[in-house]
Amino acid sequence: MAKQGKPARWGLRGWLLSLAGLLLVVTAAALLATGTLGSLRAAQRSDAVLAELARREPTPSIDHAAQGPNDDKGAMPAEIVDGTEYLGTIVFPTLDVELPVAGYYSDEQLRVSPCRYEGSYETNDLIIGGEGYASHFGRISTLGIRDEVRLMAVDGTIHQYLVSNVETDDLDDITKILHDWDLTLFTFNVDGTCAVVRCIRM
Repeated sequence: MAKQGKPARWGLRGWLLSLAGLLLVVTAAALLATGTLGSLRAAQRSDAVLAELARREPTPSIDHAAQGPNDDKGAMPAEIVDGTEYLGTIVFPTLDVELPVAGYYSDEQLRVSPCRYEGSYETNDLIIGGEGYASHFGRISTLGIRDEVRLMAVDGTIHQYLVSNVETDDLDDITKILHDWDLTLFTFNVDGTCAVVRCIRM
């Protein structure tokens, strides 16, 4: 009767590989938890700003007339909430998302809300950047062509847009997104690419 071989014992290499695999799993779980927590915190902060802006906003009216630069070269009204200027809110009806839009872009402010990168809705060249949180701009790449986007200014005017292009690009230089569109939205994906949504005014 043939002898049964003894089970092979793990050597140092086997233990190291097992430990490395465990560390990768723990790291992935930590990153997921951190991203989820960041998204929840961002949603809470945005909701607080939305509530404050809603309390102050006048009755909305739809703007069909802003078709180019005006005398004040694109200056937009703003409301101050907790020391930050906000231009209004951006609404994605098909995503069921509404977010406040800050008047100035900074990495710190992105954790609270999307921010105006440059341009103006008065000069039809507004660019808004947002964090890739699921609760913020994380789903803008799923917008469809001709989906509506609304920018509700703090003066009550509603600026309406339709999605024209949805792009995913490898962008080392954010200035490459600066093109002649009425509204551009962008966020950076976890893989380092940039989701860019181009919109035309209705």
